This record gives sequence, C-alpha cells and structure tokens, in this order.
Amino acid sequence: MNTPHGVIAQGSPRVVIHSVERHVHGNGIKILVFGELLIAAKERVYAYEMKLNTLKVLVLTPLVPPSTGLHLAVSKWIYRKGAYDNYASIDIYNMDGTEETASRGTLPYNGSLWLDFIAQGE
Repeated sequence: MNTPHGVIAQGSPRVVIHSVERHVHGNGIKILVFGELLIAAKERVYAYEMKLNTLKVLVLTPLVPPSTGLHLAVSKWIYRKGAYDNYASIDIYNMDGTEETASRGTLPYNGSLWLDFIAQGE
C-alpha cells in the first residue's frame, strides 16, 4: 500500500515538515511547526525530529483513508513538557475504545498512521 509520501513505515516515526514559524515576544521565542507524521501506536516522537529544542504543545489529527472504514482517535502524552529534547508518546484508539497497535494489523500503513500535526516549542 502506498502512502501520501511513498513510504511504508513501521518502527521509527517519519516526520514531514511543511512550515516553521518563529514568533518573538519580549524575551520569549515561540516556534510553531506544521507537518505530517507517520507513526505507529506506542511510539515516541522527539522534539528534535520536529526541528524543536523543546516540545510544549502537540495537536494531532488522524489522516485515515475513507476506504478503510476506520474511525480513529489519537492521544498523546508529552514527557517533561517544555524540557530540552523531550518527546511525546502517541496512542491510537478506535472509536469503540480498543487500542490500535501495530501488531493488530488494522492501521492502514503497515501498522502505522499518518497524522497532521501542529507542534509548539522553542
């Protein structure tokens, strides 16, 4: 099965960055990164993989092909929010509450899923 970027992945996440915005306000700097992420459930995505030093906010939206019939929800947990070189752990659930993992084989891209993301950090 082909993915939007020609990659079938399971293992380490693949990050495709579309845009990076830098905002300076007083003494603080905020960086917003917009892109897509190919990741399996229970995997981690590190701040540096999204071109950030720290990860504070991560908004995820699943990209599920309509032909699969899947209705998925994604959650994340950010380890040491705002700390240098931290990471987010990703969980993927079906709408009936069952957790989707790579071993179940129901995720469309060889046990992985494309997610749109917006990440904020420094």
